[in-house]
Order: sequence, then structure tokens, then C-alpha cells
Amino acid sequence: MIVVGLVGGIGSGKSTVAGMFRALGARVLDADRIARELTRPGTAVSKRIRSAFGPEVFRAGGRIDRARLARAIFSDPKRLKQLNRIVHPAVRREIRSRLNRLSRRDPSGVVVLDVPLLLEAGSKHYRCDRLVFVAVSSAAAARRLARRSGWRPEEVRRRARFQMPLSEKRRLADFVVKNDGSRRSTRSQVARVWKQLDKETR
Repeated sequence: MIVVGLVGGIGSGKSTVAGMFRALGARVLDADRIARELTRPGTAVSKRIRSAFGPEVFRAGGRIDRARLARAIFSDPKRLKQLNRIVHPAVRREIRSRLNRLSRRDPSGVVVLDVPLLLEAGSKHYRCDRLVFVAVSSAAAARRLARRSGWRPEEVRRRARFQMPLSEKRRLADFVVKNDGSRRSTRSQVARVWKQLDKETR
């Protein structure tokens, strides 16, 4: 089984690329989705977040208010590290568990990891065999983030400060997919990468 990590900047479209790999036959593990499962009301991770950040980052009913939590952590690097120490180990354990199950079930398969800050967290934790860098211009990324999340340019820059430089991510990658053109162009590039990965599993 080959484990492929997607890397790139904020707003690069990693989830879109992950979906294209899924359509070609890859299994996709989405760390954001897993984190949401692990932070549902009443879970151990949710309780630790409440203890560390207080009830003000929770909605009525016990769900985390992600916008409030984001405002709290991205204005204070120490609080961001504190949250990461709570959430990241739990997500890593769950991803490793799922990878082990997938490896037994489909030893010749391809698994794509859509994990924010994959390299910053240490890709070795996820046993990545290959890295795909999703490239996009800063202008295109800013437009996507404004449309999707309502972020202003200064918010994008503030969050980007916590990430590894894009040039370094690109240098470490085995493949590059340019994602600031048409959807058709991106899909064609993903198909070429998939063809190479498929060869490696045979």
C-alpha cells in the first residue's frame, strides 16, 4: 500500500485534489473530518479542549465553536501549540489505526492523506511514501478563501505565518499539481500522478 500526503498552502485546494484522487480509486483520509469526530460533545478530546480554553469556545449543546476557537489560537502562538498538543496526537493515532486496517484489507491500494500542516506536524507520523504539492498562486488562494471562509488578506497572512514556507514544501514533494487553472487541467495532472502511483503498487 502506498500512502500519499497532500501538502500546500492555505487555499491551495488540497481537498479538491483529494476528491479527484478518490474518484480514481484512492482511499482518502481527511484529518479535518476525523478531528470533528474526535471532538464531538462528550469525547475525551472535547473535554480537554474545554478544560484548556474554557466554555466560551463551545456552542450550546456542547459543540465546539470553531470560529471562536480559531480567533483564540491564531492570535496567540502558545495557545495554538496547546491546542495542537491536545488534538494532533489523537488524530494521528486514529489515522494510523485506519491505515493499519486499510493495509490489511487492500495491500496494493493507494491512500491519500488530506492533513492540514502535514509537514509541520511531521509526515513521518503518518508513514507517507510520497508527497504531492498542490500549487496555486497567492491571488487565487486569497480569492478562494474570501469566497469560502470570508477571510480578509490579513487573516490569510496571519495564518500562513504558522506554516512552513511553500518553497520548502515544494522542494520536499515528489509530485506537483498546479491548481490555479481549470478544473479539467487539475484533473489531468492528478490522473498523471495516479498513473505513476498505480504502477508503483503493482
